[in-house]
Amino acid sequence: MGAFDLTIGPMLIGFSFNLYLYGFVLNQYLAYKTTRFNDPIWLRVLVATSFVVDTSQTAVELYAVWYFLVENYTNPSVLNNIVWMLPFCCVTTPISALIVQTFLITRLYRLTRRFWLYIILTIAAVVASMCGVIGCIWCGIIFDATKLAAVTPLAITWMSILPIVDTAITVTLSRALWRSKTGFPKTNTIIHRCIRTSIQSGLFSSVTAIAILASFLFWSNAYTNLIFGWPSGRIYSNSLLYTLVARKEHAEIANRTTEAQDIGSFPFLSSPHISSIRFQRETVTDENVLDNAAKTSLGRDIIFPPPKGMEVSQPAPTC
Repeated sequence: MGAFDLTIGPMLIGFSFNLYLYGFVLNQYLAYKTTRFNDPIWLRVLVATSFVVDTSQTAVELYAVWYFLVENYTNPSVLNNIVWMLPFCCVTTPISALIVQTFLITRLYRLTRRFWLYIILTIAAVVASMCGVIGCIWCGIIFDATKLAAVTPLAITWMSILPIVDTAITVTLSRALWRSKTGFPKTNTIIHRCIRTSIQSGLFSSVTAIAILASFLFWSNAYTNLIFGWPSGRIYSNSLLYTLVARKEHAEIANRTTEAQDIGSFPFLSSPHISSIRFQRETVTDENVLDNAAKTSLGRDIIFPPPKGMEVSQPAPTC
């Protein structure tokens, strides 16, 4: 094993992974900004904040790599010190996680209306984030890389709660989305996509958190945790942006025209006492965030479910 296999090596690998994922973040952020979404101000601020955090971390990581590999190429003793770039890049990870978890927990509450679940998940997410922030700042205060074991309790708390929150959000959100299925093929297709996205993002973020915890426990005096720690924030950001940008594709799926049976196929509708008729349908609206309330349209006091073989177009759900 080389002299820098557990220091410079993990740092370089972590930076490469982070830079790769940041490319996806940048692409999706530009797609979000160039597409007209009628999002509330708080959501737009949340997305902008997430992007600023990602950009700042990537820039600081680039300088950290330059600092260790160029400025101090002939001074390997600098690896024994925790320079400010390392705690900074560490702090941005719990911040990114909290931003995305706040968005998902809010969306989950609007879908399920379970206030107690909203409170529990919010408290857990905030506690995990605070443990991460305090632990990273403490690392900068310690300054000595050989004494990182002192922050082990905070790291264990942070990386233990984080995958639990991610898993709870994924399972609950997927279950709520599954129960929102309406029976309409197009709507169900969109809901299936939302469930798949939720599972994938929750799985990746949970596995990454467990990998960070394992590397920190087994190599507490090395930089191996940077392999997973530096790019982990981009995993959260990508899940947030993909969820938002995918609404355009979902809307296109929902708005595709399909052939419906001719109204003449239903003779009972030809009564002169009926001025108009619309069919009852279930919708999953964007602003109400998967409330899945039944929207009833009336035509002279009569309501019919859609006849067999006749599909009523559905607005796109938001996952």
